[in-house]
Amino acid sequence: MFRAPGCFLLLRALPALLLIILSRPAAADVDRWTPLGPDGGEIWSLAADPAAPGTVYAGTSGGGVWKSLDGGGHWLPTPEGLGIERVLALVASSGRVLAGTDSGIFLLTEGAATWRRVWRTGGQPWLAYVPCLAADPTSPNRFLAATGSGYVLWSEDGGEHWRMRLDLEDCGAVAVAPTAPSTAYVASEDGVFKSTDAGATWSQIVPHLAEPTDGPGRTDALVVDSAAPDTLYVRGWKSTDAGETWTQLIFDVPDDLFYLLPRPLVSLPGALLGMDDDGLLRSENGGETWEPARFPLFHPLSLAADPATPDGAFVGTEGQGVFRLLDGGRAWAESRRGLAASDITGFAFDPFQPGTLYAGTLGTGMHRSVDAGASWSRMTRITDGIGELAADPHHPGTLYALVGNGGTLRVSRDRGDHWHPIQVGGLFVALDPQRPGTIFVGGERILRSSDGGRTWKALPSPRGKPLVTTRMFFAPWSPETFYFLNRGRLSGSSALPRALVRSTDGGETQETIFRFPAALAIDPQTPGLLYVARNLGEIWRSRDGGTTWKRIARKVGGGALLTELLVDAIDPSILYLGTDREGVWRSRDGGVTWERFSTGIIAPHITCLKADPLDPRHLIACTRAGGLLDIRLSS
Repeated sequence: MFRAPGCFLLLRALPALLLIILSRPAAADVDRWTPLGPDGGEIWSLAADPAAPGTVYAGTSGGGVWKSLDGGGHWLPTPEGLGIERVLALVASSGRVLAGTDSGIFLLTEGAATWRRVWRTGGQPWLAYVPCLAADPTSPNRFLAATGSGYVLWSEDGGEHWRMRLDLEDCGAVAVAPTAPSTAYVASEDGVFKSTDAGATWSQIVPHLAEPTDGPGRTDALVVDSAAPDTLYVRGWKSTDAGETWTQLIFDVPDDLFYLLPRPLVSLPGALLGMDDDGLLRSENGGETWEPARFPLFHPLSLAADPATPDGAFVGTEGQGVFRLLDGGRAWAESRRGLAASDITGFAFDPFQPGTLYAGTLGTGMHRSVDAGASWSRMTRITDGIGELAADPHHPGTLYALVGNGGTLRVSRDRGDHWHPIQVGGLFVALDPQRPGTIFVGGERILRSSDGGRTWKALPSPRGKPLVTTRMFFAPWSPETFYFLNRGRLSGSSALPRALVRSTDGGETQETIFRFPAALAIDPQTPGLLYVARNLGEIWRSRDGGTTWKRIARKVGGGALLTELLVDAIDPSILYLGTDREGVWRSRDGGVTWERFSTGIIAPHITCLKADPLDPRHLIACTRAGGLLDIRLSS
């Protein structure tokens, strides 16, 4: 059958064109959560499928695995099924993708609707940490894996089943020779081992030596030279005869170059790439000398060669997503469009401009979107320590943000274009919706300003005891009634709240009204109606502003910790619940019964739930490692 050349070219380009179209965030789906950005994230692992040029996978710290079909130009999430697992290792071969996680090995086959766990140690889940995976390039169904606890595993059927082939002390890296059939290497604290029969038998080619000056010793890195399969690199040592003999490289190799990750080395034609605490390093002389690569970031986490570009590679970073390395590491380009895997640390709707959103992330700082998340722009150059964001409900364009380790308060009066410090700080900032210019900042003490931040007054702690206040809520039925979540003086910013505190006189006096709450929601229509989520899956209700309580639900949230509660602004009998590993849940009967409401969520650790003040049927969820998610409610 004759096919016009133009049609042929269009058909070849169709997958990439489709990915470009799909990777652009659109309006929220009805009753389905949709990734919204901003782009970025912590990328623990990378893999390119040599059988599918341009196909690359990125593993995150709890937001699943993302896929690019155009060499990292655009990204889309792969299906659900990984939960909050860190994806420590990835390998792809002929459409099959394997992920090594903190709790075993997962498999995704082409066209599958979900990831499946295909290996985990029985009875001892802490031994299932899998930081190393490799594919046999001579056989698309043969894979090698190593666990942090010392198991070496081999699969002959595309990852469906695994056999233990070796038991070592603390496996650190695995590699399969690119041209020698069935030849594999494993590095561990017990030394380096080699197999020439697809893992059936192993021989030790380097014994364990305590000090690196005495030999390859402890080995957290192992790479086979892509251009010379008999050349191996192990820590600061090199072999050119498939491990029979070893020579030490000179001592300008940084001490920590080979310790950060299980596979921090990549071999490219004419160059080696590696990592240390200061960033990327490259060598053009087989590891004899190293120089910094021209890469602007200081926190690389993962590396992978690009089989479609002989001198190209991908690097995953701590917070800023994926970058593409070119010309053997001499040049770089951003490669994160659509990769919405950020940790969201703060979020706010603009209460005056529809479609304008503000987000704070770990790694890429503060962002603004003026088109409902279709695109984002950086508001500042600050890359870490972004805390809460709050939009002033009384003054258009005014934003407040907590920045830095101490949570210093900053204000912008032009929707984030310029920021000015206010010399107070804490763990939260809250703007009184009923009294213009009234701002609260809290932490070990609560400060109140009634003049837009020019002067401040410290509010007394309940019974004079210092508590760490993390959240504040305003009662819509009384301008003097506030609620605070306090966690006591527990160490660590992630400590759970220990008390719900109420003040009915503007904060001058406070009283504890509930112990060990996880989240609070206030009904916007019914005076005095409150809901509290408590861990162990409990939901409690008060009809008198918190004086008395009744437990109305148990075993909610699939066994996860409960993180957020939200009452629907239109129908207050509908509640939404966020969890730390089971996504979002919904109740249609005032909190008595609950159902999963997580379709589309691949990053199920929810850190906030908010309704659009200009469109109550539009919700946003903040996530850990999955950016923002939005949804359009059908009812």
